[in-house]
Amino acid sequence: MKNLKLIFSILTISFSLLVLMSCSKEEDPVSPQPTPKSKIKAPTNPLAYSLNNTTVVVKWTRSQDENLADFDGYLVRILTTTGSVVRERTVSKGLDSLAADNLTAGTIYNFQIVAKAQSNSTKYINSDTISIQWSPAWRFDLEGTIPIKIYESSSSTGFASGLIFYNPSTQQPKTVSLLSADSSLIDVYLYTVPNSSNVELRSSHLFRPSRKITRFSTVSYDVNTLNDPRNAPPDTTTYTKTEWRIDSVAVSTSKVLYFKGNNGNYGRILLERNPANGTLIWGSSPEQYIQVRISYQSVPYNRFSKTR
Repeated sequence: MKNLKLIFSILTISFSLLVLMSCSKEEDPVSPQPTPKSKIKAPTNPLAYSLNNTTVVVKWTRSQDENLADFDGYLVRILTTTGSVVRERTVSKGLDSLAADNLTAGTIYNFQIVAKAQSNSTKYINSDTISIQWSPAWRFDLEGTIPIKIYESSSSTGFASGLIFYNPSTQQPKTVSLLSADSSLIDVYLYTVPNSSNVELRSSHLFRPSRKITRFSTVSYDVNTLNDPRNAPPDTTTYTKTEWRIDSVAVSTSKVLYFKGNNGNYGRILLERNPANGTLIWGSSPEQYIQVRISYQSVPYNRFSKTR
């Protein structure tokens, strides 16, 4: 009988403890969890162009969250293709581009762009990263002190000329007479189309055995400047044209062509519009010419690079 009473007492105590523990848990308030921080909306549409042989301009569409009080501008990170950080630059809100200077000609860089939240923000964190890959290239607007002019093949001996895109000894382009000894080095010349006021920009190596031929991409753009941001250069498969027809008709803008030179170097050439008559051809027959500006990669087979 005593054993039964002892067992009953133990059970009663155990039950009471369970009830107390249960009540204690119910009465203990749950600690509030912090609200997760939201990411700032990322910028979009990364673009780039080579301003000169040490500078790439990177451009983007601004974040949709710029109106937030916690928005703190943009971070542009410049990296090598192996992932090493070259430098970081900050850009204020309201701006959408950066000229990244002090780069190395012909070197491919990765440009990462992030929309930043203020460091003390309790609501937001930095956006996802957008990236673009690009390379600085040489820029030639003049030959010496005058515009770069390529005269048609029907011009007099003193004018008919071809163009060497890049002369390593001077690090400049060079126009030479079609009859000179240097003519075997020129990349393109301006062919006079018979019985026509039109001309064609042609590779000078089309009719020379065992010579590499300058080819043009089928992609071109009607723009007035080489400062023309793009998300990627034309694909290598588009470089199939060995000549480019330039008609003697009025146009609304200048035109940018892409080329691959006979030495494997890629570039862009701006055919400048003649404001006097609105065409891409300057002068009068038989001394017609085109006036050009050039962006040129001094490293072979680097086509300015591409999006990642």
